[in-house]
Amino acid sequence: MFAALRRVDTRFTITMAEDCYDSKISHKDFDPDPVFQELITLTNQLFNLFKTELTPHQEAYMGSNMIEKAGSSSEITLKLCLAIFRGQEIPEEIEEQDQGYLLLKESLIHRNLPTDTSAVLRGRGEVVQHAKAAAFMIDQLCIRGQDLSEEILLEAHRILTYKVDAEITPWIEYSGVYRTDEVSAGLHAFPYHSLVPSKMTSMFRELKYDLKAATTSGMIDPVALASKYTHIFVNIHPFIDGNGRMCQLILNSMLLKFGTYVACIGVDRADRSIHEEIGVNRGVL
Repeated sequence: MFAALRRVDTRFTITMAEDCYDSKISHKDFDPDPVFQELITLTNQLFNLFKTELTPHQEAYMGSNMIEKAGSSSEITLKLCLAIFRGQEIPEEIEEQDQGYLLLKESLIHRNLPTDTSAVLRGRGEVVQHAKAAAFMIDQLCIRGQDLSEEILLEAHRILTYKVDAEITPWIEYSGVYRTDEVSAGLHAFPYHSLVPSKMTSMFRELKYDLKAATTSGMIDPVALASKYTHIFVNIHPFIDGNGRMCQLILNSMLLKFGTYVACIGVDRADRSIHEEIGVNRGVL
């Protein structure tokens, strides 16, 4: 396969890195060897598929907000994502009498979530901004051939959280900037906020080293690479809110860049349960 590193086309052989796979990631044993071979087959199929025009469902189905309990139904998400990925203008707000508003409200009712006007508009905003952030990341990494950088990450977070308030923090105070407060998940405390900038700098430095090593060897494991930096990122938890969604954006933009595929995590309830189980067991959710 080919991938762009620092605007230079680089030929890689996709290979399975040694000692990078945990065979007990959940309650069931997991053998990565046959799965990786399936992954290679899927990569070749998708590589050929991307040469042709995608169906609307294929074009929009890049991931899910459901694991973060954000956004709206898959049908509404699909419609909004299609419009955004095709470059159409999306109004920031909609009136209560609009059909789209009523569908959004109905979706919240089915999920036993608040249905006031602010909740409806927030759900819509989460979908729209997530799709815009995904389009930005894919454009920067996959189309323009940039490596993941601090500038790209901060801009993606700014897009993701635009006009989406955190639980107790207005969006204008945390969007596109590293946190200045302490955060934790259960009993797990993430790094002190003053350490976040240096830890993020170290993450990007290590990524450059890994990409240089891959270029030198001519071999790359997209799954191991994307998983590694998703894991580092989530354990730094650099933002007040949006860390989980940013994890999915990092994961999928890197998988798409180096492997021509994406990971649709949280599509159904069973997927979400496994994801939450792994996260809780490892202290990151």
